[in-house]
Amino acid sequence: MFRTTFFSLIFLGFCTLLQSQNAANPFELLHRLPKEVLAAEGISLPLANPFDVVSHQAPLSAETFAEYKPIAFNPFSVLPRGGGLSGGVMALLLLAAFAFLTFSVASNRTAVGKAWGGFLNDNGFAVAQREAAGFVGNTPYFLLYGNFLFNAGIFTFLVTRVFQQEAFNNLPFLLICLIGAAVVFLFKHLLLRIIGTLFPFEVEVRKYNFLIVIFNCVLGLFLVPFNLFIAFSAKAGSQQLLLVSWMLGLVAIFYAYRSLRASSIGAKFLTQSPIHFLLYFCTVEIAPVLLLVKLALMQIT
Repeated sequence: MFRTTFFSLIFLGFCTLLQSQNAANPFELLHRLPKEVLAAEGISLPLANPFDVVSHQAPLSAETFAEYKPIAFNPFSVLPRGGGLSGGVMALLLLAAFAFLTFSVASNRTAVGKAWGGFLNDNGFAVAQREAAGFVGNTPYFLLYGNFLFNAGIFTFLVTRVFQQEAFNNLPFLLICLIGAAVVFLFKHLLLRIIGTLFPFEVEVRKYNFLIVIFNCVLGLFLVPFNLFIAFSAKAGSQQLLLVSWMLGLVAIFYAYRSLRASSIGAKFLTQSPIHFLLYFCTVEIAPVLLLVKLALMQIT
């Protein structure tokens, strides 16, 4: 009985396999067979072959893509444009800058002389750095440096207003220039502080950091009359542009002189570790300047 049942199940299995051979093979390419053969076999094809490669773009999409013109990158497009800043507001701002300069000089007149001596030669710089110890010794230089940051923001605003024909002559852009000048210079001092902490030349970095402070303090003394000349000069186009170009040239000479003085501090690192020195020089000193120049040229053009 068991043997009969076993052979019966095997027979039913073979019958099922034979019937399954008549099922359609999903991978059989029936579309290549002639229509007469398909009609004789009674096979009806689906409307679309699932294995056909159909283009996912319209015929004119390539031409449309070729006609697409990307929008040029304009980093100053987010800045507030338009006029509206009156001469009275600028006069009050310059009066406040002059008052702050007077307070900074009157708080410690000897600090101004020491900063000027440090600007002229290395001996005066060594004396100024030695006596600028602690909060009391550094406070006069902090005030003079604050005067520089304030006037540097005003100078940036006035120069931009001249070259852009007063396209950014408004109070929000003036505030952006004031805050931006403070952020740029303070960030550099913070970066130098981090570099001096991480690498074994803290003394040289501190010396270079104080050199930047001395030079910026002296430059802040000259920026006050510079801003007065630019703000109240005749708006005759070429005359004002010539004045601004002349002042920018003086600022460039000023920073070139500072770079020459700073080279004496890092000269030994150029011979001991030239790769690290060039890496720092390119990333911290040259790259930010080139970036600012590139952004200014993009805005002018």
